[in-house]
Amino acid sequence: TPADLRVVFQNFKKVLDDNSEALGIITDMGEKMGGSFLFDATYVRRSYAGLAAGMRASLDDFHQLTGHRYPGLDDAFGRIDNSILAAIASTAPAAGPAAVPFVEITPGLARAVGGKNFHLADLKNNLGVPVPAGFAMTIAAFDAFVAHNGLRDDIAGLGEGEPDPARLEDLRGRILAGSLPPALAGELEAALGRLRQECGEGCLLAVRSSAEAEDGYHSFAGQFETVLNVPARPEAVLDAYRRVLASLFTEDVVTYSRGLGYPPGGLRMAAGFVAMVDAAASGVVYTVDPRTGSRETMMVSAAWGLGKSVVEGEVDADVFVVAKEAPFSAVSIRVGGKETMTVARPEGGVEVMDTPASLRSRPSLAPEALAEVARLALAIEDYYRRPQDIEWALDREGRVVILQARPLRIPPKPGVAAGARRGKAAARPVLLRDQGFVVQPGAVSGPVFVAEFPEAVSEFPRGAILVAPHDSPKFVQVMPLAAAIITDTGNPTSHMASISREFRVPTVVGAAEATSVLKPGAVITLDADEEGAVTVYEGEAHEVLDEHRDSYLKLEELYEYRRRKYIMRLIAPLNLTDPLSEEFIPENCRTLHDILRFIHEKAVEELISSSQHISAASARGLKLPVPESIRVVDLGGGAEPGAGDPLEPAMIASVPFRALLEGMADPEAWDTRAVPVKLSDFFSAMTRSGEPLKETGAGAQNLAVISRRYMNLSLRFGYHFNVVDGFVSERTTDNYIYFRFLGGATDITKRQRRVRLIEDVLTRNGFSCRASGDLIEARVSHIEQPEALRLMVLIGRLIAFTRQLDTAMNSDSMIEELSRRFRKGEPRP
Repeated sequence: TPADLRVVFQNFKKVLDDNSEALGIITDMGEKMGGSFLFDATYVRRSYAGLAAGMRASLDDFHQLTGHRYPGLDDAFGRIDNSILAAIASTAPAAGPAAVPFVEITPGLARAVGGKNFHLADLKNNLGVPVPAGFAMTIAAFDAFVAHNGLRDDIAGLGEGEPDPARLEDLRGRILAGSLPPALAGELEAALGRLRQECGEGCLLAVRSSAEAEDGYHSFAGQFETVLNVPARPEAVLDAYRRVLASLFTEDVVTYSRGLGYPPGGLRMAAGFVAMVDAAASGVVYTVDPRTGSRETMMVSAAWGLGKSVVEGEVDADVFVVAKEAPFSAVSIRVGGKETMTVARPEGGVEVMDTPASLRSRPSLAPEALAEVARLALAIEDYYRRPQDIEWALDREGRVVILQARPLRIPPKPGVAAGARRGKAAARPVLLRDQGFVVQPGAVSGPVFVAEFPEAVSEFPRGAILVAPHDSPKFVQVMPLAAAIITDTGNPTSHMASISREFRVPTVVGAAEATSVLKPGAVITLDADEEGAVTVYEGEAHEVLDEHRDSYLKLEELYEYRRRKYIMRLIAPLNLTDPLSEEFIPENCRTLHDILRFIHEKAVEELISSSQHISAASARGLKLPVPESIRVVDLGGGAEPGAGDPLEPAMIASVPFRALLEGMADPEAWDTRAVPVKLSDFFSAMTRSGEPLKETGAGAQNLAVISRRYMNLSLRFGYHFNVVDGFVSERTTDNYIYFRFLGGATDITKRQRRVRLIEDVLTRNGFSCRASGDLIEARVSHIEQPEALRLMVLIGRLIAFTRQLDTAMNSDSMIEELSRRFRKGEPRP
């Protein structure tokens, strides 16, 4: 009855309102999280809470409208909702295997094994680079360890405020004393067994961190534990694994993470178990010279023994600048002092020893080995298509092995050259000039804070310039506070150097006598040029500071911006685009937008179905200037107040129906001449008697169900059956048009040509169409009101234009000719 249909229509409008509200939130999140606005984690949580509530309301109203015929939609929402909440909280348990050999790591496991493990496996499996054998313990293993040892509440309790050192120490102690669940212990022992078969029973391992965000957008260089030369026995490996996990919760890591937007406990740890390389020499290669940004050369730092002393800035390493083309010759060589070297002990573990005098003044890489390091580095850069920070080792047989590769952040080039600034500050006393390597350029001023050892930074004041004998990744604790960092020793490829670039802290390493020349508390100005020139002035050099650039982390590089990309991928993209496809099912919803699209399209189908079964008993006639009659059922607002029976066209208030009638009334579209019917057409019509009625459910009446913004028209012309359903309003997200045509009074070939003509016209106007035999369905949605009205007029003209046309469709050429005539507004031939 009309009353029943009104209930359905009201439910339908509630679904449209719910969908529109949810889409509005999605739009707002896309704009706010797109880089133009400052936002924080609170905004993400609050916005998504509103969106999730809107989605649930939309689902509830949709189920009420459809009688809960699509229960799979709740499952789809639950799956996507859980993933989004996990991304927001970064604490949802991971699933999947605990131990994965490098040879089995695929791109789909990148997040599970962490950036460091993935890049190493990727180079081994896909580029054929020499990489040690190994396996990864995944984030799922970390989650299992945390759950087994009852640590979830402790990690969650860290909160987002200032970390409590005592609480962190207690948490690390519990991790170091923790045990593996039996299943996890079994996987670890099996993976160790496979690795011993490959490398030998006496093989030794490096157990390395590979946190889920490490060596990706941010390096976390030197922040986590690496345990070297570990015997491949379960008890020794377990102890090293626990040390790596515990390193997530040091004050250094928490401080670094907070600077990037991570809350304490917001990261999870995978770990790599890699066969040790008996290294004669080791080091780091930057595929772009970090001092100048030159893409023509690369920089290689090297020292005797293991690379630990190089990456941690503990040794005055050799520095080679190498041409980035064969034969990879050295452009310049600076031989460092290399007073000490880190070596592996036969029984396990490492030690630092004095470098033999005969090796100190000798370059740690011969030309052939240097060329091989450069060749591999260039291949890796070409593979990833961006500059790389690569750790390598040279084994006792002279083979170069790659130990790690991650993206290299290069300081920006813009800025005023130090030479020009020096001219302005010529009268100022100079304390240091052209000593050391510029890691991160900048011009800043502040009081000197001398830290004779890394732990001394506990009293570091905001805005001071840190001066130290050696560089150290521990200085991350003060990087958010420091105006600049200057060290006596170190090199531009150390862990601290990588972190300095991330925080945009002006940094100079290897300045030789900084700690003896620069006095504690004295105000100085550091001017570090983009081209590598260094000047330290006495006092605050205003003439230099005028060119000061912001040296802190840029807004778009904050962790929240990286994380929002993942969150928005689960919210905004539309994958479910064709409602006429067999793939248009709840199980294929991959985003919240997909769910809203599914709800919209199926709600439309529900309304069409309900409108098709309405009785014409309460309908009024409609006067039309065309040779057809239509009866009208008004759900409310479809006709002007006081309209009589029959209705005059001028009294129609329904926005979409008025537009449709305008098209149908186009005199150029109608052909009222008698249609010549061949005997074969007559017999074809006779054999189809009654068939279309079952297909359409429209009965023998022409009936329009209308409201102010809605219309559904069932129209029968002989053996031709049309259904038009549409909603047109000011709100683009609600608007849609559905068109269905079936039938004909001639043979199947001519009926199919007519369908192909309709399909050609509608496809050219943005409709999605599905045609089969003499049936065609077409849809278009999310269209602005003016376009929706234009298309309604077009549909009206098309109905009139194609009436009784099929008997004239004698050849395929008629399809193109008639489509052209219709589009140009010409009459039928």
